[in-house]
Amino acid sequence: MIKVVAAVIEENGKFLLCKRGPGGNCPFLWEFPGGKIEPGETPEEAIIREIREELSVDIETFGIFCEYSFSYPEKDIYFYFIRAKILSGEIFPTFHTEIKWLSPAELDFPQYCPADVEAAKKLKGAFEK
Repeated sequence: MIKVVAAVIEENGKFLLCKRGPGGNCPFLWEFPGGKIEPGETPEEAIIREIREELSVDIETFGIFCEYSFSYPEKDIYFYFIRAKILSGEIFPTFHTEIKWLSPAELDFPQYCPADVEAAKKLKGAFEK
């Protein structure tokens, strides 16, 4: 099973979502940014590295928001969705074609990668109570 991290980055009550480019898994779908955990990395170390690589910013983490496994036809993935905020830098996407900051009410707007749907629903639900 592949272990993956994704950042739930909050700023001013909104959450960062990123649109994938062509090719690869989930082309042109929206996701919480992140990537694979490398051997020897903790989930927190991996998400800090991945966000620096993908968005050119440094983040601070605040623990795991949710975690679960998801099966694509070709592979099984275990996801860690980690709460974070941007510490420094200006977002410059190196992998994604578009970014959006969405309020909790808007989290059902984009068409997500299938593995990100559950995390988006949980996040939206956390603000509807």
